[in-house]
Amino acid sequence: MKKGMGWPIGVVTILASTVVANVIVMRIANNDPSFAVEPDYYRKAVHFDSTMAQERENISLGWGIETRIDSIGDGRHTRVAIRLRDASSYPLPGARVAVMARFNARANDTLTALLTEESPGTYVTTLPIARPGEWDVRVDATHGSQRFSASSRVSAVRATVAMRTAP
Repeated sequence: MKKGMGWPIGVVTILASTVVANVIVMRIANNDPSFAVEPDYYRKAVHFDSTMAQERENISLGWGIETRIDSIGDGRHTRVAIRLRDASSYPLPGARVAVMARFNARANDTLTALLTEESPGTYVTTLPIARPGEWDVRVDATHGSQRFSASSRVSAVRATVAMRTAP
């Protein structure tokens, strides 16, 4: 090696190791399932006025939802039920109800479904919910020309199996 080449090689080595370390950190950050970005966040920001108009519409409709997640059994067939009520607290039948659910600790994993009406005002579906804890459930309901959206936090618990002892 020529005399005086140690410094340039040292600088290049330090710069290269910095680039490699940054790439490793970026890969770890992007593969973290607890990190999530709001889907279509730019479009939602541009159309924020329509979001606020929907909020005003929600208030004027006076509708309400009650969200329930059944106990988690096998993690493949967990029942989610939405009770939709009108302004007088009567069940609201005949609506088209869609749901998006996110586990708070793994917000990058999103589950979506279109619900079916089980009884007047009660809409159900099954989702592959496998983790107990807090879930953010966003509901979008359409009844005729009226649209309602709401979000709620629901706790999911693991089903317990009673142990039977022999007599």
